[in-house]
Amino acid sequence: NYMLNIIVAPYDVCDKGESYTKKIVSYLKSEKVEFSVYFSKTLDDIVTSVQEVLALGETEFVVVGNDIVLNKFLNAVKDVSKIKLGIVPTSRHDDFSEFLGISSNPIQAIKDILTKHIENIDHLILNDQIVLNNILVGASAEIFEIYNQYKMKNAFTQKLATMQYGDKFEGISLDLDYKSSKAKNENIFELSIANGGISRKNHINPLANVKDGLFNLNYATIFQKNERKKYLNLFKSGKQIYDNKTKQFWLNQIKITNEENHIKAIVDGTLQNLEELNVR
Repeated sequence: NYMLNIIVAPYDVCDKGESYTKKIVSYLKSEKVEFSVYFSKTLDDIVTSVQEVLALGETEFVVVGNDIVLNKFLNAVKDVSKIKLGIVPTSRHDDFSEFLGISSNPIQAIKDILTKHIENIDHLILNDQIVLNNILVGASAEIFEIYNQYKMKNAFTQKLATMQYGDKFEGISLDLDYKSSKAKNENIFELSIANGGISRKNHINPLANVKDGLFNLNYATIFQKNERKKYLNLFKSGKQIYDNKTKQFWLNQIKITNEENHIKAIVDGTLQNLEELNVR
């Protein structure tokens, strides 16, 4: 018995989630498609809803929301091989949806889901959590932490944070352990581990591929002060991958550690403080 279980982002995470869902619901009714809708006050409500729905034996889901919501959803599911997931983005700049080319029009997005054209895509495992899109360490994580402290959060204050702090970051010393060789110590200015290639509107890796069973590791070591902002500005277009300072690898696992056992990372759009990163 085919039923769509629609998981809706909390208003304070995606302010269009609920209004988009109302449009979707009236469309599904007109098409006589069976569905249930689960609204959420908080991200933790998503976990509760998803686990209740899974306990009923349901496997078909639609998430109305951005990367943060998708991440919460997938980590509530755990065995993602057992489900089918459709995505309805709530803005034109939901990173993973934009990278996949999913329509930002909610009715078009649900029509596309109803064609049941299903594809397998990769995801990352970071320590013990599922990561759908990507992980960033270095200058952008530092700038994001500062941006999070602003009362106003918008494109302008995001730019402001980069302008004020983009050249201040002195790098983070990390041990990178991959390809069974001895761990390499690098003083990292910016590092990304990409399944999907867009993060917070930046094209962190135009060559990323969600179907090849590998992730892209890109990193650049520390720059002279006057070069730092220039490098960060390349991410708007993705041109940093052609910069000779960018080192690029296709891998299926990596372990990243440092002496402090403390690494800040942007994980699917959320800042996390981690002791180490084991990614596969």
